[in-house]
Amino acid sequence: MKPIAIIQHVSLDGPEFFLDCLNEQGIPSVVFHVYADDPLPPDVSAFSGIASFGGPMSVNDADVHWWISPEIALLAEAVRMRVPVIGHCLGGQLLAKALGAVVRKTEVPEIGWTDLQACDQNIAAEWFGGRRSIRMFEWHSDTFEMPEGARLLLSSAWCARQAFEYDGIHLGMQFHSEVKAPMIRQWLKVGYQDIEAHDVPSVMSAAAIDASLDAGMPASHAVARDIYARWLQGVMWRQVGQVAQATA
Repeated sequence: MKPIAIIQHVSLDGPEFFLDCLNEQGIPSVVFHVYADDPLPPDVSAFSGIASFGGPMSVNDADVHWWISPEIALLAEAVRMRVPVIGHCLGGQLLAKALGAVVRKTEVPEIGWTDLQACDQNIAAEWFGGRRSIRMFEWHSDTFEMPEGARLLLSSAWCARQAFEYDGIHLGMQFHSEVKAPMIRQWLKVGYQDIEAHDVPSVMSAAAIDASLDAGMPASHAVARDIYARWLQGVMWRQVGQVAQATA
């Protein structure tokens, strides 16, 4: 099986629980640390899927970060070749941009646990283990518009576009399904100013976030398992198709 390409943009936002799920199933992966000047994958066809993760920068900061424009082009090529893409927060915004959608500042940021509602019951059954609502961790101040041809999966009270599916195999998410408690505690140490700068209901206090993590993670990981299992179906469909072509 070809490996999953994992694109990590900052040292404090890695694949975490996503990588745990891959390793449990023996699915190979290669991590590209672009923050340490690793080159991006040169050929999307060498991979069975591409997973893009988060970061504090905006997809509109291409003049500041060398990898933003090339990664957008890489994800667009993956979509064209039907190599499944999954994007987490910034990664979801990069996927939306690759599909031609606008990414812009939100009216209010979301930091902490956020309640998300599925847009219809069929979507909930397909991607979220039948759950009509889920509670996931968020830390973002940008949001994506809906790409043309995409299907909206989730919304929240403060951000209408929380996740989308494209072509049945690509998934863009505004939230962080990959997180574990120790990583978020690191975010609180370096990003507490983002929290202190906003007194709005969509932003939890650092103390409240810290106190909630151990109790909140099991449910978050249960949802993440269902999300990743559904996304990996597309990866496996691609593998079966390639084998069939090779033996035809």
